[in-house]
Amino acid sequence: MRLLALDTATRHATVAISSAPGHLVEREREVTTHSEGLLSLIDEALRAAGLRVTDLDAVICGRGPGSFTGLRIGLATAKGLCLAARKPLLCLSSLLPLGRAAAELGPPGRLCVAVLDARREEVYYGLFRDGEPLGPEALARPEILGEELRRRGEPVLLAGDGALLYREQLLVGGAVLAEGCHAVRARYLLQAGAPRLEAGESDDLASVVPVYIRPSDARLPQPKS
Repeated sequence: MRLLALDTATRHATVAISSAPGHLVEREREVTTHSEGLLSLIDEALRAAGLRVTDLDAVICGRGPGSFTGLRIGLATAKGLCLAARKPLLCLSSLLPLGRAAAELGPPGRLCVAVLDARREEVYYGLFRDGEPLGPEALARPEILGEELRRRGEPVLLAGDGALLYREQLLVGGAVLAEGCHAVRARYLLQAGAPRLEAGESDDLASVVPVYIRPSDARLPQPKS
């Protein structure tokens, strides 16, 4: 299948395209806002792969959790591509690439924890084993997550920018940092999404929304009394 995957949950914009077995094109960039360069990053990757949007079989998009604005831009872009090209869309957790990247460091069966900075001294996190989620994404203070990992009493690989930021609270018990696995990379969305798409799984373009976990800080203006 010819697939495009993208994720905008953090300031690390990531795009990956698979156009044939063993042929992978990746483009990544640190951004201030994804509205500045996501489309150009996608266009650059498509050109490198020798494809047009209409040549794709589907689009895979990270749905969050992560930056509220980044997630909205990423999903809106993915929906626009799918609508224009009449292709299916599949949304996956933005923590999944971190869990899968850490799992590659092994050994098999090792508990991997994907952690992203959620601001306000909190983190989004997900538990993975062999690249598969053990439950839904969650939000916690890093010291609470650290205590949960300590109680598990097993070796842990930590991945993600939140793991780096709060290493003091999270490197407890048998926890260690997964070297080189702290940026979300779209190649793992391709890896996880391809078999689901081949099985006929996809999301409804009209109803699919990002996974924020907590309410937005944005509020409508209150009427004057």
